[in-house]
Amino acid sequence: MRDLYRDSNSYGIAGSQAALGILVCERDGNPPFAESTFIKRLNLIGSESGLHLFAFAPWTWNEQSDSVKGWFWNKPQHRWESSEQKLPSVVYDRSWPDNDEEKQRFRHALRRIRTVRKLTFLNGRLPNKGKVYEILLRDATFKSILPPTARYEGVDSLALWLQKHRHGVFLKPIAGSQGKRVVSVIRKEDGTVSLTGRQSDNRPLSLTCGNVTEALRRIERWIGMRTYIMQPMLDLRGPLGEPFDLRALIQKNEKGQWTITGIAARLGATGSVTANLHGGGIAASAKEVLHPLFGEQRGNELIQEIRKVSFLIVARLEETLGRFAEIGLDYGIDRSAKLWFLEANSKPGRSAMGSADGEAAYKAAEQPLSYARSILLRPPGRVIHEFDHL
Repeated sequence: MRDLYRDSNSYGIAGSQAALGILVCERDGNPPFAESTFIKRLNLIGSESGLHLFAFAPWTWNEQSDSVKGWFWNKPQHRWESSEQKLPSVVYDRSWPDNDEEKQRFRHALRRIRTVRKLTFLNGRLPNKGKVYEILLRDATFKSILPPTARYEGVDSLALWLQKHRHGVFLKPIAGSQGKRVVSVIRKEDGTVSLTGRQSDNRPLSLTCGNVTEALRRIERWIGMRTYIMQPMLDLRGPLGEPFDLRALIQKNEKGQWTITGIAARLGATGSVTANLHGGGIAASAKEVLHPLFGEQRGNELIQEIRKVSFLIVARLEETLGRFAEIGLDYGIDRSAKLWFLEANSKPGRSAMGSADGEAAYKAAEQPLSYARSILLRPPGRVIHEFDHL
């Protein structure tokens, strides 16, 4: 039975350009943008259901013709093709800028469009991890599942946390994604300190420092001017001692109701500190991981607990931040079977859903299109709440 949570907002659009645009960062190569497998699936599902959609980079917009370079998957020819398309009124952001320069180019192009045209974003955008934590912490419902969190403010702040949290400290960029540039700091009995994490390109990082002073100095250089948050190093290990977490994909259906598309486990390599699939992790069904660890009964209870709290979290985030179409929620479960909320993602990946259940992979791509279709086909005069992505 599908879990539902009714949309609390009233929205709609009366668009003459009944098309959905998929925002991407076009670049050289074939395919010409990231997530091409997922976007190809969107094209195929959209064409089967009569929804006109195409991918485009915002910097291809021509103000005179109000058109963009739109990319389609040509199924008979098994290739990507492009053609001139009218700028759509509703867009679905699946852009993944490679670097700061490309990020700035993307944002500048969107600002240029929005000076003369109204764009409605299918999904909202979450603030940084620290802000999400603060929003949830204000609600007593979530206090028991939120790990202690503080902003890194130099070596003294980390030194105090290492004294307070003897099992170690986990640091992650406040605005990071895909497990990049995270690092754990663990003090060993012999006085050495282990630093384990991921580089900016997701390559593994592993280093042993002779003492705490050396470790603090290296962390300070590692972080530089970036903003980081600190959390205790939770004992989130799978059956073979590998790190694991659970991804719940929450999406709205064509009626604007929240549904749980799937819950999947993600397991990282032994010795890693992340279970993120971009860092080499693998996906499995939640039951496949939880039942051997905690038994069938407790494993099923944890899955139901995730379902219940997920609806509460997305409702709180939407109440505070405005309308969303989908959110990925990550959870950890420690060796005492305690549930922890790790983070939320407004641009969730889909790879793990193939292991969630038989329908989750298809729904993960179909639900945003059903929801977009309901927006595009709504009658004129109804209000749609937009998000400022800039």
